[in-house]
Amino acid sequence: MHRDTRQDQASGLRELFAPAAPPRFHALTCPRREAIVLPIAQVLAHALVERGLNIAWIDELDLSLRQDWPLPCPVRFDLSQSLMNHVPLASGLQSLNPHLWYALSRRLARVPTKVFPTLMQRLQDSGIVFDRVLLCLATALDRSLLHYHDAIHHTVLTACGEDDLMQTRDWMVKVQSQQRAASWSVVLVGGDADQPAFDRLAASAEPLLGQPIQLLGHVSSQFPQGALSSAWDHPLELRDLILAHICQG
Repeated sequence: MHRDTRQDQASGLRELFAPAAPPRFHALTCPRREAIVLPIAQVLAHALVERGLNIAWIDELDLSLRQDWPLPCPVRFDLSQSLMNHVPLASGLQSLNPHLWYALSRRLARVPTKVFPTLMQRLQDSGIVFDRVLLCLATALDRSLLHYHDAIHHTVLTACGEDDLMQTRDWMVKVQSQQRAASWSVVLVGGDADQPAFDRLAASAEPLLGQPIQLLGHVSSQFPQGALSSAWDHPLELRDLILAHICQG
């Protein structure tokens, strides 16, 4: 089949000089126990890098919640200091390896209601092509997610008990009242695979959110009360559920 060489060259130039697509922002949360997302986020970030992606990992979890889970590197500046233009972004976002950057973001409550540029705009201006931004959100932190980006894909870990489902719903509604999510996804944790539990959550939350919730799956591990280092019986199962979701699109 004959190909038009000039057309192929023009297409290649458009692709070469086209602006990089903005990174997709994915947030992990667990309203029942905030810091439980840390072990999953760490293995998830490295799995994304292994797939050839450049990742920014933003961590909101306070040091008092981490128990025995250490920071992945020494941290001098909080990301909020970069967002308020007190220090360059390179001071608040540190390279763990050539494809993975990390920032601790515990003080966003001190940031004014609106910052410019947003984190997404700063990342695009950084000269590094970021593919995904992984947010470990603190559910109790009073701050605006608009500091990060105006389109965030949320994945929430929740147990299947009625109190847990209602706590999860209330947190989702609170976030949605401040900023419409790009999408909502849920992973059920503990007990038997309970489709009725998800159906109850969806029936309760979707009318308030004004958009559907996606069930990513179920893991049988229970929510532990002990140290984060032994938090998950099957961490790779949970990682793979979320990894497949984040790599879509």
